Amino acid sequence: MNMEYTHIQASFCTKKLTKIEQKLYSDLMKWGYNVLTNKKEKTLKFLKKPYSLLPSFLHFFHSFILSFLLFPVFTHAFYDVTPEDPQHHIFSHLHDVGTMKAYPDGNFHPEKIVTRAEGLAIALRAGGITLSENFSGEIFFEDVDPAIWYAPFIDRAVELGFVSTKSYYFRPHQAITKAEFLALLFRATLVDFSPYFSQTRNLALDIPADSWFAPHFAYAKKYQIAHLPSDEFYRPHKSLSRREVAMMTYRQLRIFYGDGMTKIFVELQAQIQQFIVLLKGGKPDKAEFRLQKILKLNEQLTREKNNTDAVAARAISRAMMHLSESLRFFRRGRNLSGLENLYLAAKQADRAAKKSETFVPFVNELSRLIDETMENFIKS
Repeated sequence: MNMEYTHIQASFCTKKLTKIEQKLYSDLMKWGYNVLTNKKEKTLKFLKKPYSLLPSFLHFFHSFILSFLLFPVFTHAFYDVTPEDPQHHIFSHLHDVGTMKAYPDGNFHPEKIVTRAEGLAIALRAGGITLSENFSGEIFFEDVDPAIWYAPFIDRAVELGFVSTKSYYFRPHQAITKAEFLALLFRATLVDFSPYFSQTRNLALDIPADSWFAPHFAYAKKYQIAHLPSDEFYRPHKSLSRREVAMMTYRQLRIFYGDGMTKIFVELQAQIQQFIVLLKGGKPDKAEFRLQKILKLNEQLTREKNNTDAVAARAISRAMMHLSESLRFFRRGRNLSGLENLYLAAKQADRAAKKSETFVPFVNELSRLIDETMENFIKS
């Protein structure tokens, strides 16, 4: 569990401080938090500050050490997941909140296939749904042992109408599919599907508009809960690994526990990701269609809250516009204009990365696309 230094700060001594001591005190908290969470650049930035308040520093150092002993800052470590794993923070968060725990052996087993019983339990935990206290031990399904750990989860899901009772078999040990898990996750997190029943056409090449799961994928596509590759196949019947389930759950939890602003921001990130995937897949026309949606969301985000994330969003939108323009110019043989827009795209992408760490993964992807475009131009 990560603990911000602002929370830790409240546990310190109540001595009245001068303004300059308060400043040192605040910076010391930041420095300690950055040291313990290995944020080296921020640590060095603090050390460059021109303080000469050694007595005040020593006065608070004892409280500082005591506070971190009482309130440790750490990220859950799994034996089989390195900190370099791109989803490490997702696994840690889901473990800390009790949605997806590590196994007794200390491993997360990210590539292990998830069963229907496990997927149901994860979905109910994600939605904060408590189990029935008066579970009688009687279960509707013939293939579910009432004494097994997942029986109360299935009983609760039946009670809430989350699972069908048309069959007497639940198939708890069968691998859960993408369509099945999304349905359970969205039901548990109270997604309103009424706007999506009319948005089921042309979602993907393997999502029939009249399929029972089409509205689920319409919602998933809007917020990129489930990743749509450039080949435009969602693969709804694919068995899911714990890694895939964790990523979908984490993305949905951001919306479930967020506000209206969060939804706009998540949708914006989803559209940016789809733009990049389409561009990498050699589909610039479809990517440009996404760009129009990105610009609209960007305007909405700016109206709601003009913070650093909004500034970064504007910068990355401009970067994508310039990248699209450069590709259009290169196709028409206007190489100078293409190079000019490629340079402007790189400049705006760099600005976005400096303004907000949230957009760094997208900037990195975009930067690789810009580099590839330049390499292809040189080779041609």
